[in-house]
Amino acid sequence: MNSSFNSNWLFVFAIIGGLLAGFRIWQNLQKLRRQKNDSWDARLIDQLRKRGSDPFKAHDVDFFLAFPSQGTAEDLAKQLRGEGFDADVVDEPESGDLRWSLHAHKSMKLTVPDMQELSRRLTTAATERHGRYDGWSAKQVPRTDAGIV
Repeated sequence: MNSSFNSNWLFVFAIIGGLLAGFRIWQNLQKLRRQKNDSWDARLIDQLRKRGSDPFKAHDVDFFLAFPSQGTAEDLAKQLRGEGFDADVVDEPESGDLRWSLHAHKSMKLTVPDMQELSRRLTTAATERHGRYDGWSAKQVPRTDAGIV
């Protein structure tokens, strides 16, 4: 009886250990996903700057998201419009399950921390609505040195 009692406790501890290990793995995967998005934003801003884009001027920035239903896409588009974005929703049947494309546009300065935060926020908003945030792009804004473009 004592040996079955010990083996039951051993089993319980093994289950708890497995759950803790699984939770840590999940946390690390989430951290890696955030770092990947964060580094992507930084790389894109760095590329724009290397091509001569002025980091101190506002850029036209386009954001791209996809959703399974028109209602979820329109819901986020309405929210973004309230935050100063232009946003439109288009049905793209060839896109499969995420056929509703949300394109948002805003003129803004490109700073790494701000873009990382905005990408995190859009990723969360898309995920909560069973959609996907596909990232952003910006048009180059040339530097002006002493009045020369």
